[in-house]
Amino acid sequence: MSFLSEPIPKMILGFLIFVIGISFLYKGWNACVLGRFYYWSGFLPLTMISPWMTHLPPSKRSLIKKKEGMLAHIFIGPSFFLCAVLCLCAGADMLHLPGTKTLNTVLNGGDSNKPTAVSFDENTGRYTFPILAKSGGKLYKQLFESKISEDKDIIGRKLDKMIPDQERNIDGAMVKNANGK
Repeated sequence: MSFLSEPIPKMILGFLIFVIGISFLYKGWNACVLGRFYYWSGFLPLTMISPWMTHLPPSKRSLIKKKEGMLAHIFIGPSFFLCAVLCLCAGADMLHLPGTKTLNTVLNGGDSNKPTAVSFDENTGRYTFPILAKSGGKLYKQLFESKISEDKDIIGRKLDKMIPDQERNIDGAMVKNANGK
């Protein structure tokens, strides 16, 4: 008999995960917008993962320190928001609310006919991401195997050059390209 098969412990665990998701929302706001986060300055391997583990404010004589900077805006804040979304959805699913279903509706643009992007198993507590298996190859090719063209943008539209091409006339002097512009 599993701990998650009983309804009351499952709802209590779901509520705690939902509260942790709200905490990650607050930490994400502090990191993305205000540019600060808290970390534990003890043993180095734990220091690296401590921003995700510290949810309470530091006391006067604590090893928890405040860090400010671009690291918070660029990396820590978005990762807090990602953790918040996953915790809120998992907690809502355990509370018998449509957490992952709502997330799939948002990711699919409101179209319920599209395949699921994220799935959550309430019995094991595991997420699976079918969208990564489907679009991983295309994303890899787009990011790492495509060549950058100076004539076209990412979508494929023709770009006007800021500096026109230079050509030489019969005398060898540089002249602007005479293409009617």
